[in-house]
Amino acid sequence: MNLIKKMTSGAVALSMATVFVACSSDDDTNLTPDQGILKIGAKASYTETKNRGSENVSLSKFLVNFKEIELELQEGIYGSDDDIELEGPFEIDLLSENSFQLIDIQIPNGIYEEIEFEFDKSENSNSELFGKSMKLTGEISGKPFVFWHDFEEEIEIDYEDTDQKLVINNDTKEVVINFDLDAVLAMVDISMATDNDKDGIITISPQDLDGNQELAEALKKAIKAQIELMDDLD
Repeated sequence: MNLIKKMTSGAVALSMATVFVACSSDDDTNLTPDQGILKIGAKASYTETKNRGSENVSLSKFLVNFKEIELELQEGIYGSDDDIELEGPFEIDLLSENSFQLIDIQIPNGIYEEIEFEFDKSENSNSELFGKSMKLTGEISGKPFVFWHDFEEEIEIDYEDTDQKLVINNDTKEVVINFDLDAVLAMVDISMATDNDKDGIITISPQDLDGNQELAEALKKAIKAQIELMDDLD
């Protein structure tokens, strides 16, 4: 994965970042006086015991593919129009307990006003997500279902409190891109999905034979609407 600094003036060399680990917050000896450490994670909020719609719905896996993640710098030592691009792809199961931390990087001090990331189709032919940007699996009343989509789109998120900013000042900060699946399932009743082709799997996608295309569009919109920025990885 490449770390790219896009600037309107001047130039700066930043550390290369790798998925899951690039530097340690316990060892700041490599930091310059104008740098801090940022950890970015991603996860999904989901309560397994909650009743959903007219049927019992349970989720097992939620795979997403981020093409890149971008940090927009509102105010910093290099000017107000700078940003930092972290090139992926970042492919992650948001329901896995071991997948929260995506990136651990050294970045310039400053005030970062939002995080932007881009959904894109996976190009990894060995991946479950090949040709897809997200995939959600589980069961509806004991019958397996799969929701997938292949949309490509940039999403910008910031803190719910508009006065709160991500500030790096020679310290370590943690932020999480959180997908609130409880809120998604409260908005969209996927128990309405049908298995029209009778293959034993309820498929919800933009290109399926089960008649659930409208439900797939509603799920995509609900997921996009229920993404938030949180303070830490806990």
